[in-house]
Amino acid sequence: MQDSITDKIKQISNQVLEIILHEDRPIPRHILFNKICHSFDFYVENSDFNIAIDNLLKLGNIKKNNKNGYLIAGYINGKIDDSKTYQGIIYINSILNGFIKLVTNNETITFFVHRSNLNNALNGDLVEFKKMETRAKSLLKHAIVTKIIKHNKNNYVATFNSELGKEWIHLDDSKNYLNVVLNDSSGLVDGQKILINICKYENDKAYANVLKIIGKKSDPGIDILSIAIDAGINPEFDNDVLKESSNLKLEINDKQLSLRKDLTKLPIITIDPATSKDFDDAFYVEKLKNNNYKLYVCIADVAHYVKFKSKLDDIALQRGCSLYLINKVIPMLPNILSDNICSLNPNVDRFCLTTEIIFDYNGKIIDYLVYPSIINNHQRLNYDEVNEFFNNNNDDITKDEAIKRSLLLGKELSKILDENRTNRGYIDFNIPEPKIILDENGSPIEIKLSEHGEAQNMIENFMLSANEVVTLFAQKNKLPFIYRIHEKPNDEKIKSLLIETKKINFKINTDLTNIKPIDISHWLKDNYGNENMDLINMLLLKTMSKAKYSTKNIGHFGLALKNYTHFTSPIRRYPDLIVGRLFWMFIFDRNSYSDEERKMLINNLNEFCIKSSDAEILAIDCERNVKSMKFAEYMGKHIGEKYCGVISGITKMGIYVQLENTITGFINMQNLGNDYYQYDENINEMIGKNTRQIFSLGTKIIIEVVNANKELQKIDFKFIKYLNNN
Repeated sequence: MQDSITDKIKQISNQVLEIILHEDRPIPRHILFNKICHSFDFYVENSDFNIAIDNLLKLGNIKKNNKNGYLIAGYINGKIDDSKTYQGIIYINSILNGFIKLVTNNETITFFVHRSNLNNALNGDLVEFKKMETRAKSLLKHAIVTKIIKHNKNNYVATFNSELGKEWIHLDDSKNYLNVVLNDSSGLVDGQKILINICKYENDKAYANVLKIIGKKSDPGIDILSIAIDAGINPEFDNDVLKESSNLKLEINDKQLSLRKDLTKLPIITIDPATSKDFDDAFYVEKLKNNNYKLYVCIADVAHYVKFKSKLDDIALQRGCSLYLINKVIPMLPNILSDNICSLNPNVDRFCLTTEIIFDYNGKIIDYLVYPSIINNHQRLNYDEVNEFFNNNNDDITKDEAIKRSLLLGKELSKILDENRTNRGYIDFNIPEPKIILDENGSPIEIKLSEHGEAQNMIENFMLSANEVVTLFAQKNKLPFIYRIHEKPNDEKIKSLLIETKKINFKINTDLTNIKPIDISHWLKDNYGNENMDLINMLLLKTMSKAKYSTKNIGHFGLALKNYTHFTSPIRRYPDLIVGRLFWMFIFDRNSYSDEERKMLINNLNEFCIKSSDAEILAIDCERNVKSMKFAEYMGKHIGEKYCGVISGITKMGIYVQLENTITGFINMQNLGNDYYQYDENINEMIGKNTRQIFSLGTKIIIEVVNANKELQKIDFKFIKYLNNN
C-alpha cells in the first residue's frame, strides 16, 4: 500500500514539474491542482498533491514566489558530476532558465539549467556544461554551465533611459538577463535606441560600449530598423564598399560585343510589384512556325560587376540576401548596383545572362541555350496592370503590339506550364500572404491579403523554367555547381500531420512509407473544397523540410524537380550571383580567369552554400519578427474587440487562433472559460471536464483581444463562443 502511494506521489511530482516547466510565468496553486487533476485517469487526492508539492519544495525542484505562484527553482547547490564535461547550445526561455539538448546514442536528452547556474551564458551560446545530481527521480535532468565557449552575439540593441539623474538601458532582447552598464554614456539622451557591444561579462553584470546611435525610439521606422540591427544586420555599407561600387559603370566595348548576343531589338519587358526599385529579371515570348514556344528569360549579369574576392563580393557573401521589412529594404548590394547599373530599368541597355528555352505544346523543354547578352527593357509593367490586361480591363497597357502579343503568349504558355507542373507533382501551397499597411508614422493601420494573380503565376513559371535550364546547362558542361535542394519530409512529421488533420476531414489514401511529391499533390486535389484548406496548407508547409543550398544535387521535393538552382535573382541573393560567376569562369570567358581562381571558387562553394542557407534563415526570422511586432502593435489598437478565427494549434498550455487577416494569437487556460481543460495529445484536442466543451483543430470561434505586447511580439485572446452559437 505504501509503495503504491509513493508511486502515485512520484507521478504527481513529475507531472507538477512538467506543467511548471512549460509555463512562462509563476502558476497559482489552485490552477496547478486543477491541471494535475486533469492529467491522470485516477482521482488525485488533495493530500497527495500537498505531499508532492512539499517534497518538491524541500528538494529544491520548485519554489514559491510572494504571490503564492510556483515556478522551477532548480538545484542551485546540487552536487556537480565532475567526471565528464559536455558541449551544447543553450536556449533561454521567457522566465530566464536555460535548456540544453544533448544527443547521445540516437537519444536526445534535455538538460535544465537554472538561472543561477547559467554563469553568464545567454540565449544561443555554445557552452561547456556538467551534469548535476538530482535528489529525486524527476523529469528534469539538471546541469550547470562551466564555460562559455562562444557567445551567440555580443552586440545588442537597447534603449537609453535617463530620469532624475539616473541612467539605465533596456535591451530589446528580453532573454539577455544581465545587468548591462555603459562604460561611457556621454552624448546620449533619454529615449534613444542604441547599438552596444558587450566587452566584459562579470557576475550577472555586463559592461558595454556604444557602437552607434540608431535614432529616437519614437521616430518612424526605428522599431523595424532595430529588429534588423539586433539580428546582426547592418543597414549601411562601409565607405570602401561604396567607393568600389561608385567606380563601376556600363561599358559596351568590343570585348563585350564579342562575348554577348545583342537582344536590344527584342521587345523584352519586366513585370514586378508596383513598389519595386530593383529589376533583375525580364522576359519575352514568341510562337514558332511549328507552334512551339520560345521563352527568353534575361537575368541581370551581376557577376560582371561584382568580382570574385572584391569588397563588394565580401559584403554580398556576408549579407547573403536582401532583406524586405514591410516598407524598408536592406539590400545585399549598394543602391548604385541594385537600383541602377545592375537593375533592368526601362529604356537603357543592360548586361544580362539569358536563357532561351523552346517548349512543345505540353510544356516540355525540348531545347535551350544559355548565353551572355545585352538587352533593353522596352517597358516596365507591374503585376496589377498586367492582371487587369489579362482580365480584359486594360487594353491600353501598352502601344506596342509586340509586347501585347508576348504577354498573351506568355499567359498561354504559363497555363500549359501550370498543367505540366501539376502532372509532375508540384506542391502548390496556396497560403495567403498578409500585407501590412503603415501610416506616415510607421504605425500599422490595415492588414490586407496579397493577391496572387495570373501575372504573378506567369513570372513564377518562367523563373522556375530558367532555374531548371541553367542547372541542366551546368550538368551538361560538367560544372561544379550550387543547387537549391529540398528533402522529402520525414516519417515522424507525416505521422504528426495525420494526427493534426484527422479532425478537419483531410483525407489521405496513399502509402506513407515512401512519400513522393505527386502524393501530396493528390492529397490537395482530393481534398479540394475542404473548408479548412488554408489551415491544411499551413500544416502541410510545416511538415515540409527546409529548402537549402548544396553542392550535392538531391532534387527539389516541393517543386517536383530533379534539377534546380537559384539563378534568377542575383541582385538580392548570393547563390544566384555565384551561378553567374561559374558560367563566366568556366564557359563564357574562361581565358580571362586563371586555374588558381577557378580552384579557389570551387573550394569555396560548400562554404557559400552553408553561409547562404544561414543568411536565408536569418532573413526569414527577421522578417517574421518585424511582422509579429507590427501585428501586435496593430491588435493593441483593438483591445476588447471581437473577431472570428480558426483554431490553428493546440498545446498543453492553451490554443492558438488565426484570424481571417492571418494574425495569430494565444488563448491560455485561464481565458478558455469557466471549466478545467485537459489536452489529449492522441486526438489533439482540448476537452472541458464539466462542460465537455471541445476545442479542436479547424474549429471556428469568436475571440476577444485582451492584450497585445509590441516589444514581446505577443497577442492574447479570450474565448467568447463557437462561431455557430448565437
